[in-house]
Amino acid sequence: MIRKTRAQLVPSVRAPGSAGRQMASAEACAASAASVVSGAKVTFATLVLFATSTGSVCAEDVPSSLLTQPSLTDTPDGPKEQLQSIGIMPDVWVTQFYQGQTEGDGSKTWRYCGKLDVFLKVDAEKLGLWRGFHINVQYEHYFGQNINRTDFALIPVNTALAYVERDGYHSALSASVTQDFGESISVSAGKFDMMTLASKTPLIGGGGIDTFMNRAFALPSTGVAYTAFRGGAGDRVVLSAPYLIGGIVAIKTEPINFALMIADPRSAIDPRVIEHPFEKGLAVGGAATLKTEIAGLRGFHTWRAAYSNARGIDLEDITDLSRRPAPGSLVTTKKGFWFTSYAIQQNFVQSEQNPETGWGLFTLATLSDGNPSPVRWSVLAGLGGNNLLAGRENDRWGIGFFHFGLTEPLLSGLAALDVNRRSEGGVEGFYNLAVTPWLRLSADLQVIDPWNPSASRATYAALRLQTKF
Repeated sequence: MIRKTRAQLVPSVRAPGSAGRQMASAEACAASAASVVSGAKVTFATLVLFATSTGSVCAEDVPSSLLTQPSLTDTPDGPKEQLQSIGIMPDVWVTQFYQGQTEGDGSKTWRYCGKLDVFLKVDAEKLGLWRGFHINVQYEHYFGQNINRTDFALIPVNTALAYVERDGYHSALSASVTQDFGESISVSAGKFDMMTLASKTPLIGGGGIDTFMNRAFALPSTGVAYTAFRGGAGDRVVLSAPYLIGGIVAIKTEPINFALMIADPRSAIDPRVIEHPFEKGLAVGGAATLKTEIAGLRGFHTWRAAYSNARGIDLEDITDLSRRPAPGSLVTTKKGFWFTSYAIQQNFVQSEQNPETGWGLFTLATLSDGNPSPVRWSVLAGLGGNNLLAGRENDRWGIGFFHFGLTEPLLSGLAALDVNRRSEGGVEGFYNLAVTPWLRLSADLQVIDPWNPSASRATYAALRLQTKF
């Protein structure tokens, strides 16, 4: 059924941002250091910190536990260990980025930015309450400037900073509760950070702070997305929401694990979604993961499907996607969208001592209705995992390619408006060096053929430093 409703449209692709200004003097540098950090100083600071950290391996006065403990403050019998003994598990991560575009038609500005993640997990049983109840809270704070939306790329090149609004969204809070029923069934409800959930995927994931940075890899499409195009902070075309309000039922069996999600299809970064959940419809999704072994090597096959009864812009009747509608104007919408995907992860090499440590192949193929979903299909594949050389087992690496096939009604509608666009694809590679378990230095390189055919191929490079306190 198609009817006329009010909706906001996809914002036009922003022009490239201007390059950062050089600081004229030491006084000017000190005055603006809180907002902009020059490339030379960030690179130098990163290298100094790296050299200092690796040099500490040989320092006799550094306790050996400092080089092996999972976080900087996770000392034996320290405050964190004592809190964990009563069921309170806090963690603080700081991830810094220095990223820029080296080739292409976009802005060549290099920018410094970062993200603070504060996690709190509570085990109710250890607190003397009932068994199997858990609370998970995650607070995120963003700082600095990122290069998303300063180029001609459709997909954000820095997922961790992709959902920061220009007009003030610099923090996000997610909270959920989980009740385990034995070892096989759990029920969770609340506001979920989908980037954090994606980071649990063995060979890929990462949410943009551990492994791949491009959104194609760091937050793969889930099919649970709102297609009314309110003007998201990260995606110029909606793929899936970074934050969701809803519930998840997980069932662990052998050899198949099942999951069912019911969620509000809108991104919960919008406060209205929290205040008025499910007012625009709901989305239902299911997943089945089959665990396999080939010659003793672990593998996973995951099939997902989702459907939402929310309304999205009818791409067969695009009037103008280049600007927001005038007050009182009507846009044709279409009710309902579906999505399905199939993913494979297969280890080629794994540790004999710890089968969860290894590297191998990952692939993901998706298919949607193509209207109102703007992405008809997508595919990604690559290699990634741990470096199993002696002493470097904690290092992570990956290389992969992706391609997003935009739906024909969207491309035709844009062409009728003299806006030429195409599907987008690219490749990305990274290496994440574990200086210690709590200090990681990454190098990342992306090459993208942007969805704007008039723009040339673009290359992005980045340094990423993560500290776990």
